[in-house]
Amino acid sequence: MTPFHIIGHAGCGKTTLITDLVRLLVEKGIRVGTMKHSAHVHELDKPGKDSYCHRQAGAVPVSMVTERMSAVYLPRTEEYTPGKLLDTFYAHVDIVLIEGWISGPYDKIEVWRKTVGRPPLFSSVKQVKALVSDSLSPDDSAGAADQKIDCFQRSDLTGLTEYMLALA
Repeated sequence: MTPFHIIGHAGCGKTTLITDLVRLLVEKGIRVGTMKHSAHVHELDKPGKDSYCHRQAGAVPVSMVTERMSAVYLPRTEEYTPGKLLDTFYAHVDIVLIEGWISGPYDKIEVWRKTVGRPPLFSSVKQVKALVSDSLSPDDSAGAADQKIDCFQRSDLTGLTEYMLALA
């Protein structure tokens, strides 16, 4: 299992890139898992629903199981860190695409759009291996080449996929 962080400012297209990569990797027979990491505190369950009440009463874990889906609610503790969740629930996949978790320990691919109006993150974030953008040119790569960061046009999903598989 090889995790990759897909990072970037809000509005840069991280979710869209991940869904496109998942489709392409699955078509190639690659087993893919995803994880969405949020730095914000917010409730994942629906307050007032049974599973929420079970959690509020102190049950750990709490799960919700339907005919087609299941979800397990776990508190964020040392026992249930993102890394441990990857080891536990993603061991059977080939690649995990993690949206966010900018401080996480794995190789990162940054999605950057000039129109968002913010500089890329790679100069201040460790382990950024590649920059993906819809507006890359030699003069517009925001210094990626100087830092030996590989650059991909957003439209080059095949090239980006091959690059990721080579890293994996």
